[in-house]
Amino acid sequence: MWRWIGGALALLGLVLCVRAVMLQSDVPIASEWTPEVLDEAAMLERFRGGLRIPTVSLQPGQGMDEEAFTAFRAYLAHHYPRVHAKLERETVSEHSLLFRWPGSDPSLAGTVLLAHQDVVPVDKGSEGDWVHPPYAAVVEGGFIWGRGSLDDKFGLFSILEAVENLLAEDFQPRRSLYLVFGHDEELGGPNGAVPIARLFAERRWPIGLVLDEGGAIAQGMVPGLDAPVALVGVAEKGYMSVILEVEGMGGHSSAPPDQSAIGILSAAITRLEENRFPMRLDGATRAFFEEGIGPASSFGMRLVYANLWLLEPLFLRALESSPLMASMVRTTTAPTIFHAGLKENVLPARAQATVNFRLLPGESGALVLDRVRKVIDDGRVTVSPLSEARESSPSSRIDSAAFATVSTTIREVFPGTVIAPYLLLGGTDSRYFRELCDCVYRFLPIALEPDGLRRAHGTNERIPLEGFSQGARFFRRLIENAEAARLGGDGAS
Repeated sequence: MWRWIGGALALLGLVLCVRAVMLQSDVPIASEWTPEVLDEAAMLERFRGGLRIPTVSLQPGQGMDEEAFTAFRAYLAHHYPRVHAKLERETVSEHSLLFRWPGSDPSLAGTVLLAHQDVVPVDKGSEGDWVHPPYAAVVEGGFIWGRGSLDDKFGLFSILEAVENLLAEDFQPRRSLYLVFGHDEELGGPNGAVPIARLFAERRWPIGLVLDEGGAIAQGMVPGLDAPVALVGVAEKGYMSVILEVEGMGGHSSAPPDQSAIGILSAAITRLEENRFPMRLDGATRAFFEEGIGPASSFGMRLVYANLWLLEPLFLRALESSPLMASMVRTTTAPTIFHAGLKENVLPARAQATVNFRLLPGESGALVLDRVRKVIDDGRVTVSPLSEARESSPSSRIDSAAFATVSTTIREVFPGTVIAPYLLLGGTDSRYFRELCDCVYRFLPIALEPDGLRRAHGTNERIPLEGFSQGARFFRRLIENAEAARLGGDGAS
């Protein structure tokens, strides 16, 4: 019997190793490409000037700094005169911008490049924690510092630089090019990307490729892989916030009940944190490991990625130790706001908390709400959605000419980079274009250090000065490569 067991284990080991060897693949060699010469000093000054204009998105009901957005649009018009003079320009909801560069062949599906004008506020009281003032756009220590430098004015200015340069050379695209610059992406895009996507649908403009922010080039962030990894978002998690509320008796703190409103609510939140959503490895996240980083990883890691059919339970348990990795394989639970009490010696009559959930594809807002109520299982706690859930987006194709075009461009501009499709944990304006096109991707052409991504909404937002000009080169090359590709939707008009 032991001989049979030993033989079976040996055979299993052989199968695992063979699958690991088969997972290895050669990285396609990018075509020869000579980067154009750019006036990088002038580009940098234009970018810094845009960072100094505080186009902040405030929460609904808090108003809007109309002057800042008006000044920002005027700044763009002054510094990118060809784009504003030669492309069809339309202002949507007073502040969002839609540019159209008609192609010479109307039968070809268009390319849509998105970025957003708005930035998130700087947390009150944190201004002193910034190495440099948030809107000073200081260049120091090999970085460009400032709110919006990464999210997402780098993308916006890179696109404009690329198109302005092409116009200067009298370039005429065969397929139409669209630039979409929303003004309220940080609020979910209700007055920017939503009506603009509706215009595309109403006008029946065919789309073959959509590219927005959301990914970047990660360096030193992936175990077992020394090469830089281009994270190309192919899907987005959903979004939902839930209000938990407890009505208490109130009264004097000298005679407290067995459990106060705060205690009841705290216990409910604790139950949610202790009973997290189950982990699941499929869709874009599975593709990230098996088709993205897997083939380029060390043999030891390939042994795991190639055999997830067997090792998935152990692999998921290993991911649990990393909050970032765990967020890729489960719907996340994050208590974010707690309100209770007005005075130190008075029991609050009401306690309220907000819990934010980022929904894994396949798990709806209704499912989340039902699970929250079952986990809390306390009739004293009222559970209600803050607003309608934003469901997760369908995954875009990675077997398409559009994805190949993005991948080829990345390899040309950033040689030696591994391309990895992945699930975006946040949200972008591009999700509103998913019903119009099945090739919607999220990627910013910038190489970031390990903590670079988390700086996007945080203190000391910055991007590396080295490689700054690669953004314009990337978008120019992407436009050129899309011209030669056979994108989905070609011939539809």
